[in-house]
Amino acid sequence: MRSIAIYILSIIFLSAVLMGLTYQVKVPSGAIEMQVYSQDTPLVGSSDSVDEMTNFNIYHYFDKVVSIKDGKLDNTLGVAYVYRKGEMSAEQLIKDFSAKIAFEQDLEDGVTYYGHTKAGGKSVMLGDEEINIQIVINKENIIVGFPLIMGSY
Repeated sequence: MRSIAIYILSIIFLSAVLMGLTYQVKVPSGAIEMQVYSQDTPLVGSSDSVDEMTNFNIYHYFDKVVSIKDGKLDNTLGVAYVYRKGEMSAEQLIKDFSAKIAFEQDLEDGVTYYGHTKAGGKSVMLGDEEINIQIVINKENIIVGFPLIMGSY
């Protein structure tokens, strides 16, 4: 009986330790996809699809909660969230992320906004502006990238 109790406590302890090694990322409300730009996936488990690029890969996740190996996604080049155009607006996303738009660029099928948000982490310099959020509106979706969207949009 005593050995069973020790066995159960050992399993509980190991489970707690293993759970402590991973963190959960919740995809923002309304987003239909999360893209992670990295050489190696920092996420636990497998992604739904992977686009292999020259210097990094784009990992696509469609679940609402994803486990990651490190709490800050430090080994990534960036992260993006995809929203359906009719279900979300750029104005609402700018408000939700408390973004200050520095400039915009017209596209053939939409518009791109570049800005800065206090919630963002990594940033890049575009001209004289520090940018850590990019919002692209295309025919079907609105994509929000931190610091930039990588790959095609």
